[in-house]
Amino acid sequence: MYRFQLTTTLRYGPDSLDELSTLDGRRVLIVTDAFLATTPLFGRVKEALRGAEVAVFDRVRPNPDTAAVGAGLAAFLEFGPEGIVALGGGSPIDTAKTVRKLALEQGRDLPAGLTVIPTTSGSGSEVTSFAVVTRADGRKLPLSSADMLPELAILDPEAVLTAPPKLTADSGMDAVSHAIEAYVATGCNDFSDALAEKALRLAGEHLPVCFRDGSDAVAREHQHAAACMAGIAFQNAGLGIVHGLSHSIGSAFPIAHGRLNGILLPTVINFNAGDLGWRPGDPGPVARRYAALARALGLTASGDRNLVRALIGWVERLRNELSMPATVSAAGVASADFLAAVPDLAAAARVDFCTAGNPVQPSEAELAGILRQVA
Repeated sequence: MYRFQLTTTLRYGPDSLDELSTLDGRRVLIVTDAFLATTPLFGRVKEALRGAEVAVFDRVRPNPDTAAVGAGLAAFLEFGPEGIVALGGGSPIDTAKTVRKLALEQGRDLPAGLTVIPTTSGSGSEVTSFAVVTRADGRKLPLSSADMLPELAILDPEAVLTAPPKLTADSGMDAVSHAIEAYVATGCNDFSDALAEKALRLAGEHLPVCFRDGSDAVAREHQHAAACMAGIAFQNAGLGIVHGLSHSIGSAFPIAHGRLNGILLPTVINFNAGDLGWRPGDPGPVARRYAALARALGLTASGDRNLVRALIGWVERLRNELSMPATVSAAGVASADFLAAVPDLAAAARVDFCTAGNPVQPSEAELAGILRQVA
């Protein structure tokens, strides 16, 4: 028996920010970062909330740590909001979700709910019950609770029009990895499959356009929808070792999460499919899943083995179109430093929350092998 949950209401398309007027008369805490708090978009959000009593917490950090979350909780407890509006990428959204959960545990309800306005098209955090917080020792701490699901997500293309090309690429590849991992994860089902397939078709067509011309509002709107669909897919199906390894590497080296996912994805597909070394006519169930996804993307090849290779090629071409690196060293990390860290990275990835959803349960040695391949 499967369970597929749709909790968050979506408002999408031009002028979706006007939905914030439903918070008129409420006490609203805006959670964002210091840069976004200086932008015209922030002014637009404040204007849409003109009928509400507003306080702002703008001390969110990239890869939010426990100290930043603690400061956010203090701001919440001091102001006593009825609703939270999270404005930003994964870091402000994850901070707001975690603050909301911690406040609830202290008996502080949020009657006007959590509204999320993503400013990147990638994390899918606006529709998931997950958040990632960095511990004092630098390790990523994945959190999951139904209490962290936002009540409302506003997908307005205005919120992403000014995202620079590198951020567009990193966040977009994050969305692509969400969809591909969800398609083969242990919890995959017909509903998550449909959303993952559609997300990838949209991303394949519109993500390169967004990268080349960020002002293309139509492409931005479609890529925003693709990232949200991929988020719903992995919320209900799970993820895998692309994310397990990415969390591990990202805790030790300063490489953007989506960039790491793009580096890892082709190698992980190859690993999960059996290193493409199966006997002719006996591809195995995971490889057949990848082959089915390749067909859904309109790729053609003779047999499942070559369809999996075609899917890997599709990811690599997209990565090239986005000017993204193919190895960790190309992303700016010294190869010797990375290789020296491989044993610790593999050990951390083996126990990562996301690894449990991978369709093939890897040994620590196999994870180390994948890491060495992407060095």
